Amino acid sequence: MVKIPRKAYTLEFKQEAVRLVESRQRVSGAARSLGVVEQTLSN
Repeated sequence: MVKIPRKAYTLEFKQEAVRLVESRQRVSGAARSLGVVEQTLSN
């Protein structure tokens, strides 16, 4: 079985993700604009 490495996100990327969601943008829209899966952003 092959393990898939986890992607590391920069602090700036994480801060931008939080800013988008806190600015009342839906998680799905924020995830799409950041290029990540919605579940990843929700976690």
